[in-house]
Amino acid sequence: MNVKRLFTDDSAVSPVIGVVLMVAITVLLAATAATFFLGIGQDNSNSTPQVATSFDYDQDTNAAGHRADRLKVSHDSGDTITAKNLDIVVSDAAKYDTGKATWTDLNNRFQWNDFDGVDSDDQISGGDSVTLNATDKPLDHSNIKGLNLDGATVKLVWDDPGSSSTFTLNTWQD
Repeated sequence: MNVKRLFTDDSAVSPVIGVVLMVAITVLLAATAATFFLGIGQDNSNSTPQVATSFDYDQDTNAAGHRADRLKVSHDSGDTITAKNLDIVVSDAAKYDTGKATWTDLNNRFQWNDFDGVDSDDQISGGDSVTLNATDKPLDHSNIKGLNLDGATVKLVWDDPGSSSTFTLNTWQD
């Protein structure tokens, strides 16, 4: 064996480069397959409207001496939303029913367009608001004379018109 020829022979360079290229191609194929199967890089667009909302709570007593809380729900800024796709979910509240002469539970889901002065096709944008109280729609029944939001939770929920999904945009809790 000629040792001098071993150090000067370039014939082994091609197989080494071939192996390096094969490893690089294998890694590239594995990364492509992982991206495809794991969904990495898929479109993660969020269709939830980006809005700033606020709640303004006022505790009061009406002329009959019943608790008459009011909660104003406002769309301060951001995306415009169709009224029929925006809900106000009330839980753990109470309304005073004069027909029963007692406080009864109020756990309801109201659409934004259930409130006074709003149509279902109205576009809700910055500056628009509705007020939850005992004397206006949707609680303006002749027997309802009071509203108690002590310990209640009120959520502003958007119903995605393109699916059956709902998203909570904001939550108020007393």
